[in-house]
Amino acid sequence: MKQISIKDTAKIIDRDYLKDLEVFYRDQLLKDTVPFWFPRSIDHEYGGYLFMRDQDGTLIDTDKAVWIQGRACWLLATLYNTVEQKEEWLEGARIGYEFLKEHCFDANGKMYFHVDR
Repeated sequence: MKQISIKDTAKIIDRDYLKDLEVFYRDQLLKDTVPFWFPRSIDHEYGGYLFMRDQDGTLIDTDKAVWIQGRACWLLATLYNTVEQKEEWLEGARIGYEFLKEHCFDANGKMYFHVDR
C-alpha cells in the first residue's frame, strides 16, 4: 500500500489511491479480521460472543463486555446486508441480538456494561 505524507494530502483525492485503500481495507476485513473472529467467537451455548482471546484464538476469559456484543451484532448484520448474504453472518447477528435482548438489560431497561457467562 502507498504511504502518504502531510505534504501529499492532494493524493487523497486521487481515485486510484482511494481504490487502493478500499481494496486494502476490504481485504483486511474480509480475509483476516472476520475469519479470525467468526465463527470461532460465537457462543452457541449461552449466546453472544466470546472475544477474550489470545492472538492464536485461544479463549482466555468468558466475560462479555456488552458494548462489543452490540458492535459484533451490528458488524455481522451489516456484512450480511451490504457485502454478501452469507447465512452464517445472519445467524451470528441473530445470536448476538437475542443475547443482547435477553441478558444485557436490567429490569428498568438500562443496559449493563459487562456480563459474565
